[in-house]
Amino acid sequence: MSLATACGVTVLRSFCISLIGVFLARQLTPLARKGFETRSFLLLILILSPLLVPELLVGYAWSLISVRFVQYPVIIELIYSLLILMKVVPVGVICFSLVGGSLISPEADFIRKTFCAAGSRLGTLKTQANFFLWQTLRVWIPVWALLFLLSFQEFEMASLMYRNSWTVWIFDAQAGGVPVRETLSYLIGPLMIEFVILLGVFSLLQRFQKSAEKIQAVDHSSVEKQTTSYLSWSYLVSAFTLIVLVPFLLIGWGSARSMLSLLNNQFQLVSVLQECAWALAYGATSGIAAWGIAAFFLKQNSIKITRLAGLFCCLPGLCGALILALVLASLFLTQAGSPLYGTPIPVLLGFVLFLFPRALFLRLMFLKRQQHSGLFLAQLLRQSPHKSQSDQGGELLWSTYGRMQFWAVVLLAFWAYWDVTISSILAPGSTMTSSVRLYGLMHYGQNAMLSAITFFCFLVPVCCSLALVPIVKKFWISTYRVPA
Repeated sequence: MSLATACGVTVLRSFCISLIGVFLARQLTPLARKGFETRSFLLLILILSPLLVPELLVGYAWSLISVRFVQYPVIIELIYSLLILMKVVPVGVICFSLVGGSLISPEADFIRKTFCAAGSRLGTLKTQANFFLWQTLRVWIPVWALLFLLSFQEFEMASLMYRNSWTVWIFDAQAGGVPVRETLSYLIGPLMIEFVILLGVFSLLQRFQKSAEKIQAVDHSSVEKQTTSYLSWSYLVSAFTLIVLVPFLLIGWGSARSMLSLLNNQFQLVSVLQECAWALAYGATSGIAAWGIAAFFLKQNSIKITRLAGLFCCLPGLCGALILALVLASLFLTQAGSPLYGTPIPVLLGFVLFLFPRALFLRLMFLKRQQHSGLFLAQLLRQSPHKSQSDQGGELLWSTYGRMQFWAVVLLAFWAYWDVTISSILAPGSTMTSSVRLYGLMHYGQNAMLSAITFFCFLVPVCCSLALVPIVKKFWISTYRVPA
């Protein structure tokens, strides 16, 4: 299959996924807001967990299932598209939950209904069209653009399930020995598509910054609300089962029989731990850097030019990990950048640029949910001359401000930890990460030892994050000072 055909298939698939995804995300938004307001742990897990499971794990688990339908490519395509849909819908739910309110007030809506009831048919249609434009499309189109971009750039699941995609086509060409500069010429078509879609994403980020209101809920009858709630819960349970339960049950069942063998094999265990250590080092360093840069661009006293520069810095990361890695590789393979190509600098730079728009998104999300009254009280207590009150202020600061920053950095590091393309293209051979090794082994099939290694590599960052919570909390309380 040619690159143009693969790109066309990806565009068609992404278009359908994003259209269905934006509709599902809008229907799930009331449940998400309820979960945020009531802090329902179960509801938030059902909504957000499909987004947090690495694509590498999902693709590995479902690749064995899809082999059973190898004679039915349509079924495999439907399974793959459904998995991508369930991965991107949580992003749309978060966007709809945090995006600003409609420009149409309830009073204006009442006038619109009155005018439509008394006016001519042509005027009624025109008014309804304008209302639909400002009430719905102004919010839906940017969210649709973001979902399209995410599904268009997906790589790991498409590769492991042997689906046609422009990312797989270009990555295989580059891995097969095609020079990087020649590979860059293949990116023209996908880049043109992405640049058009990025306009919608930038409008979404600007809307996050400018508006603080909430979207007005559409009125439904109690029966319609009850029916919608049943359907929403059914979808959430299905997504959690397919994206979270099925992969972990398959990987966990296979790894249970071989985990002891892995732990007893000292040579293999040391090799896996070394690769996990490199992945953790890259992820933690780039996550902290991306979070700090996002904080710099979102300062309250920052000027408009600074914020526009921040949006411009989002462009490399929004283009996708594959395009970013290939562009950086071409720059570091020049005469000026070649001395740095064999060092960790290119991969760290790639991860920082890749994570920056995600860090900016998380920053904007936390600004929307931030408890200003609790933060103000914590700052007052922190400035107290009495040590007990100052410590209480530190505890409150951690609860209202520090804890969310810690888990945001952990999430950014987790995304970098499981990335394949940037590590495989930019990282030196002596610092191979666990995700790159797993990606290569997963193409040879599924076995108990590989499942054990995969599960072990997943547990390493999770256990490290949980172990760091009390240490970071104590360090935060003892060192954090309220800015003047």
